[in-house]
Amino acid sequence: MSDNIIFIHIPKTGGTTINSAMQGTYWQTTPDFNYRHIILKTKRSNSGDIFNVENRDKFKDHQLFMMLRHPVDRMISEFYFLHDRAEFMNLLHPKPKTFEEYINHAQTPNYTLGFLIGDKIYDKKRPTKEDLKRVIEAIDELPIHTGIFEHFAESLTYFSRETGIEWAKNIEAKRVTFKRPKMDELEQHLYDKIIETNALDFELYNYCLEKFKKIKKELPKTKITFDIDKYKHVIPYVSMTCLFEYFMDNKYFIRQNFQFFKDLTFFLLRNKGIKDGELFTRTWNQTFVDSIEKHFPNSDFYLTLKEAYSTEKDPLDVTGDIANALDAFFENNPKITKKFYSSMKFDPLLITDHPIKKPNKSLFGKLFSK
Repeated sequence: MSDNIIFIHIPKTGGTTINSAMQGTYWQTTPDFNYRHIILKTKRSNSGDIFNVENRDKFKDHQLFMMLRHPVDRMISEFYFLHDRAEFMNLLHPKPKTFEEYINHAQTPNYTLGFLIGDKIYDKKRPTKEDLKRVIEAIDELPIHTGIFEHFAESLTYFSRETGIEWAKNIEAKRVTFKRPKMDELEQHLYDKIIETNALDFELYNYCLEKFKKIKKELPKTKITFDIDKYKHVIPYVSMTCLFEYFMDNKYFIRQNFQFFKDLTFFLLRNKGIKDGELFTRTWNQTFVDSIEKHFPNSDFYLTLKEAYSTEKDPLDVTGDIANALDAFFENNPKITKKFYSSMKFDPLLITDHPIKKPNKSLFGKLFSK
């Protein structure tokens, strides 16, 4: 890859897919001069220098590009990706418990603009109209080639034309979200609130969208296709955390049975050697419900989960159904001592074998740790 190409990866705009495709890697690379993203240690963007007027000449000989996403859709994706990650949520004061609290929080609006000017995520200092003006000037003057997430394939074709990057004909989509509402499913008052509180991000998005519409007319027909399979992301996810973390509100139950979930995951990944995400999820679901039956036979707790469990539905949908049933059970039975359900021990004999439908040879990272 040419040293003069700089990719600005705004969070939740498909940047992991782009960065991985550029570098020929399974996952995104470490942010550096040519790859602008969040520095995990500081939670701060490393893109601010690009939009500093005093540095304009420094970048005039570089090929810069980035992707923008509709602010409502980007904020939905951001919340459902980060809401279970304490390292980020602990930066918010007070900590939001719901998506509505998240979008009304003083530290969440206009983060696309905040990222571009180099702010820390959830910085108490929020972007201003002057920041927006400075960013738009940089986009026009350097220029910064700006694609639109909703026109992803065409945007990659545009980037290729401007920077010389040659994309593979088929690109694997990264960070496919397991469970989140779609933008058109959002309640109208929440949609309107995001528009209201993210006015600067909307102005930036709409400005670049209009520019891209004109560019799109000049582009050749794109030949890029995408491999979008949520089950390819299950193994990387469970290698780092419990599968229920993504679906379940009651983190107490997960924490109290941490060893059970760790032993179950470890056994499926290592002892059984399961590398297929769909097979893992189906086996995980069944083993969990069978374990509840073993520990709490004929109980209301087990009967509730048994009703939620199905072998006919999509396995990840079933995981969500079980998690929702768990949440509802504890909410509807507030007098129950939750510690009573913290005595689960993993039994390998409960594991049943299933045929692998879609082999996935990628085994990513270390087993989730406490």
